[in-house]
Amino acid sequence: MIQQLSVEAAPLLDAPLSKGSPRQNPPDVEAGPWSGAQSPAPDVDLERPTRVLIVDDAPSTRRFLRGVLDYCPQFDVAGEADNGASAIVMADALQPDIVLLDVSMPVFDGSSALGGLLGVAPKARVIVLSGMDKSKAEALLAAGATAFVPKGLAPFELLERLCGIVGRPLSVERTAPIESSPVDTAELIPQAAPRAVICDDDGMARRLVAQVLAKCDVPVIAETDVVPNLLAVIELARPELVLLDLWLEGTTGTHALPTIRRISPGTVVIVYSSHEDWMNKALASGAAAFVAKPHCDELEAAVHRLAPRPSP
Repeated sequence: MIQQLSVEAAPLLDAPLSKGSPRQNPPDVEAGPWSGAQSPAPDVDLERPTRVLIVDDAPSTRRFLRGVLDYCPQFDVAGEADNGASAIVMADALQPDIVLLDVSMPVFDGSSALGGLLGVAPKARVIVLSGMDKSKAEALLAAGATAFVPKGLAPFELLERLCGIVGRPLSVERTAPIESSPVDTAELIPQAAPRAVICDDDGMARRLVAQVLAKCDVPVIAETDVVPNLLAVIELARPELVLLDLWLEGTTGTHALPTIRRISPGTVVIVYSSHEDWMNKALASGAAAFVAKPHCDELEAAVHRLAPRPSP
């Protein structure tokens, strides 16, 4: 995906899952070629995770996809590539079960890479994951791609689509919502390091925030530019830290704060915004701190001070 992952108005799916609970594939996963639903191939070993190669030139998109797949034991991310040429080399070496392939990439795009991928990894199912119109994917399907999946799906829906393609049930290794204290949540989901999600509709701001988090040794598991997808990621991953802008298209960050506190009370939210006149409202709505853009040094200090760390 050449651009930032499309996340327009991806809704939260239905009731949360408890740890390891199965989900049935929704009806549309079994309907038609665009869903890619089919029975598992005879040589698919359902006793082991399905190995996935992610091919996309946008680092934020690769992080998002890896973050989603890491919460489903049915999938194992075997590798990542940022263009079609390197994807062919990696597919040859890794022999993945699934290749998630973006179309628009520099150097060697997905359309050009498809034949090479199928040549070096003939048992792999190549799934076109793109923001292109599905009617334009017909040529790729005719050339050997297994399915087309549009960008912009909420995490659960994406996992359901992929499980439908390989013909296996979906379960996620996560904990049901906790309505008690943040300490309870942290104890139930221990992590070696705090994980962060960035929500800002300014691509440059997201990159700067990601750099600050890297300096603080805080891995970024997802980036997005709209609140609905932020909430979906929080519902799935329960990150320890959220870096949130307030002025966002659609639902504002201020309106999102109470929902974040409700679905993941252990998540610390640091607001990073140029709208200082909204600071008091943000803090009253549940933000742990407010840092005015563009003060990266103050943001770094806030992350060091507030990011939950495991006990030694």
